Amino acid sequence: MSNKPKSHFTLSVTRFCALLLMLSFISVGCHDSERDEDIETLTAKEMALAYHIMDDAWREVHRIALQDILIGSPDSLTIDNFGLNTCVEQFSVSDTVAIFPLIMSIKYGFKDYQIRDSAKICDDGFERSGFIYASFSGKYLNKGSEIEITFDDYSKDGFTVEGTSRLTNLGLNSNGYMHFLWEVQDCRITSTNTDFTWEGTHTNIWVAGRSTTDQGAVDDDVVLINGISQGRNSRGSTFFNEITSSYTSDLSCQWFTAGRSELDIPNLEARSINFGDKTKCDNILIERRNNTYFDVEIPY
Repeated sequence: MSNKPKSHFTLSVTRFCALLLMLSFISVGCHDSERDEDIETLTAKEMALAYHIMDDAWREVHRIALQDILIGSPDSLTIDNFGLNTCVEQFSVSDTVAIFPLIMSIKYGFKDYQIRDSAKICDDGFERSGFIYASFSGKYLNKGSEIEITFDDYSKDGFTVEGTSRLTNLGLNSNGYMHFLWEVQDCRITSTNTDFTWEGTHTNIWVAGRSTTDQGAVDDDVVLINGISQGRNSRGSTFFNEITSSYTSDLSCQWFTAGRSELDIPNLEARSINFGDKTKCDNILIERRNNTYFDVEIPY
């Protein structure tokens, strides 16, 4: 029986498969090495990304709610008197009278990823597409009102968002600040090489900007966030985070401008997360493990 030489196609397929196998070993090896050396920063990055995206969705609802007379305070003006974000294609409320519940719908321009010029760039420089819905059980600023934020085919800068963000107006606290219970459930954020889940329970305290005469101008609003969250990162590792010094959501900046928390990841040393100095507006946080510091960039 004669031995026929292997065809060029067979050799190419064999080499290709071997290359894929080798690359998978390299990838796994890098991830294992990060854990072995305890220099993993993915969890902090993805957790900060989750906070950023869900806080941003609240900001979008907050900006519009304060301008609409049906949803906002009694001295609000109608939304028609204000300019919407340029990437908002349509805004609507489910009824024309203040009979609750009311549903706010915000439609952003859909992005064709095949044609870069068709991307919908918002006034703040970010890209958004799809729908944000917000259900109001009562007026936004009334004690006891619940606001439930959900998403439909929604993405921000290429990250697809699922889940529910729920705020309950708790009225004024002992210091005279309006505060909210903020709960996030079933949050999932996906993109290329990204697929992680996250949920949390927080208290949001509105400490600046609420008493201004122009409720529609929200860039001076500042909210302090405290609470706990947990999730699973894109590599399958679970984590738990507790805020130890309030995260500062200053609406004049896209990112948290201050705040600290403790991050626990099974089988790794505990980390501390620091969003930095209030005078800076950037997407960098500092992760500390023992006396080792890592600069972590939120991917925006």
